[in-house]
Amino acid sequence: MANQDLWGSELKFQVITPTYAARVAKFDEQSFARASWGLAVWEQELRRSNATYLGLIAPAVGISALGTVLAVGGVSHGIEAEISTIAVDKSMRRKGVGSALLRELLQIAKKQGAEEVFLEVRAKDGGAQALYEGFGFIRVGERKNYYPDDDAFVYRLDLLAWTDKCFD
Repeated sequence: MANQDLWGSELKFQVITPTYAARVAKFDEQSFARASWGLAVWEQELRRSNATYLGLIAPAVGISALGTVLAVGGVSHGIEAEISTIAVDKSMRRKGVGSALLRELLQIAKKQGAEEVFLEVRAKDGGAQALYEGFGFIRVGERKNYYPDDDAFVYRLDLLAWTDKCFD
């Protein structure tokens, strides 16, 4: 998972282990507020053998053994994969982090045998919808009251038909 010059030479995506559960839960709460997952959910998710979670982690500073979480994304394994979450810290937005993270998650899904990928996105989040549509996702449904304060649109990507230079 290559470094990206826009983010600094020390930053790269890494697989997130259960060691990061508390930090990821805090980051998730900052990113999604009432729709965030709690610590117990993150502990369970990060132990799953049929999903991969990636994070962009800043190096540890001072006495901290763990770095700061700057972005998190997850994808399930299987023929029908699901992007379970993508979140990017406000300081890292508009720098290509979300696109790079999504691309990494799609690579993992493909390597795990996925033929299609699904995700839900807030109906009010036009920026995220544009990102997904730019990758070829198509809106296939809507879930009323999916979030505490919003509906969700369901998106699907035909991974077998999708081409991207990252798969060449």
